[in-house]
Amino acid sequence: MSVNRATLFIVLLSVLTGLSVSAQNERENLENQKKALQKKIQETQQILSQTSSQKTSSLGRLFVLNKQIETRSSLTNAIKGEVTFLDQDINENLDIINSMEEDLNQLKKEYASMIYSSQKTSKGFNELTFLFASSTFNQLFMRVKYLNQYTEAREKQVKQIEIVQESLAEQNLEIEDQRNDKQILLNESLNENKKIADLRGEQRTLVNKLTSEESRIKKQLSDQRKSEKELSSRIDAIIEAERRASVLSSVDMSALSGAFQQEKGKLPWPVSDGFISSKFGTYQHPTLKRVTISNAGIDIQTSENAIVRAVFPGKVIGIMSVSGLGNTVIIQHGDYVTAYSKLKSVIVKKNDEVQLLQELGQVLTDSENLSEIKFRIHDAKGSVNPEIWLENN
Repeated sequence: MSVNRATLFIVLLSVLTGLSVSAQNERENLENQKKALQKKIQETQQILSQTSSQKTSSLGRLFVLNKQIETRSSLTNAIKGEVTFLDQDINENLDIINSMEEDLNQLKKEYASMIYSSQKTSKGFNELTFLFASSTFNQLFMRVKYLNQYTEAREKQVKQIEIVQESLAEQNLEIEDQRNDKQILLNESLNENKKIADLRGEQRTLVNKLTSEESRIKKQLSDQRKSEKELSSRIDAIIEAERRASVLSSVDMSALSGAFQQEKGKLPWPVSDGFISSKFGTYQHPTLKRVTISNAGIDIQTSENAIVRAVFPGKVIGIMSVSGLGNTVIIQHGDYVTAYSKLKSVIVKKNDEVQLLQELGQVLTDSENLSEIKFRIHDAKGSVNPEIWLENN
């Protein structure tokens, strides 16, 4: 292997390293995704533990089981992605190691050949005699130069062998680390799959139990619909009264409305942890056939005593209490209104000016140990889907 060939090999390694940068970025994204999922699993696990002490089966526990299964399934997919990247890295490193071993063998052969030729030539050969046998000074100079070049060539060959040996050792250590990392990930995946299987078993048992309690659930649903109908009617009345007052006072709220509009998809959540247990709109009941649920907002299941916060600066235009839904705080943001229901306590008053993330109160925990906030957003036409207004959580 010539010096140029060795240089080419080192350049090739550099190119391969450069190509791996994008893969490294993707791996980092997967790692960040894993951390976010693990954090979400911890949050929902806390909520799951809270519902485990209840005496009766509940939809709240079913929702949190569903969320745990969904999040853990996403986590296993992220782990699979990391394993795929590691497999690619291992295969690339194996190819590099094979090439390096071939080059190392070639280097050793060339060096052995060089030493053999040198020994064969040097039999009966004396360097001083070789030099002083020069007939001219120029010939002497050329012979000295030849001897120096030959010595230098052997030294370079030894150096190239050392470089390749060191690189080969590093590659072997790296591939060993990668295989260890892969095994750790595979163990993680096995553990997560076992947890998912256990959760699915509990999910099936709970669904069967809830299905057998149809009359109780229908009664709960009927009470819930009455409470939410009253809540909607009273919120609409407060909003309409406030808008009439704004028209009469000629208050220009376009700046605040515009500021709120710009935050679409970026509003903070009204609680610091939790998940959406009931979405906006009309959809099939999770256990009752031919029964639909209609939701004018979203329900966010959270932890006990969670602090409820304002998602945007505004003015408190109403505080009310509705049976089954606890307390509600209504805040105006220009032409937009946010409503926070299912609060057990409220620490703001009507006409208060509130700031971003200011505490409004604490979430209510019901008789089934379910801690949940109902969150609504209204524009000039009526209620809109709050989920698309909130930042990714």
